[in-house]
Amino acid sequence: MTETLEAEELAWVVLRVANRMQARGSTARLVVPRAPEVAYEVGVDLEEDRFLAAEEHLLQRGYVAPADISLTRATYYTITPAGLRWLKRGPVTP
Repeated sequence: MTETLEAEELAWVVLRVANRMQARGSTARLVVPRAPEVAYEVGVDLEEDRFLAAEEHLLQRGYVAPADISLTRATYYTITPAGLRWLKRGPVTP
């Protein structure tokens, strides 16, 4: 349970930072959770398994969805309505 909670908390922080730094209030809410500036702001190494697990958590829960743009090598996501609600509510706390 603790590992799951830690992954959820990290995923929430990653989404919050990506939303603040990248989406900047746009209606499309395009983000790249695995961007170096997000990892730096969160304080987790980009290649750490738990950082990658946070992105996977966001995808599995439907908080982000792949955006169909292929402008760069980065994988873009859009924050879903569920993700925006989750940002307001925050991660589950025991």
